[in-house]
Amino acid sequence: MMDQTRDDSVEASQLTDTTREGTDRETAGSTNVQSYHLTRAAQLEALRTDVIRLRTELATIAAGSSRLAVLEANVAIQAVENKVRRHFVPALVMAGVVGYVWTAFVRPR
Repeated sequence: MMDQTRDDSVEASQLTDTTREGTDRETAGSTNVQSYHLTRAAQLEALRTDVIRLRTELATIAAGSSRLAVLEANVAIQAVENKVRRHFVPALVMAGVVGYVWTAFVRPR
């Protein structure tokens, strides 16, 4: 009878140890899950910050690009105006030829 009691107490202590291990695992698991969620939240916040930073940089680049395009267009217009002013007669003749050819193709037959 003593052996059976001893076996029951051993089984009870093993059951208690298993329950403790399960509780420890659950606590460790919940700690891991909480740290994962904190890490995930921190990563999301970092991504949001990066998106905001990239959005402002993109707006700056777009504004700079549009200013550059306007500047280049103004330079091209100034170059054409200067060429026309320097060579006024040939430019006037060329405009007449272009106008004549244009009306020849556009005029209904």
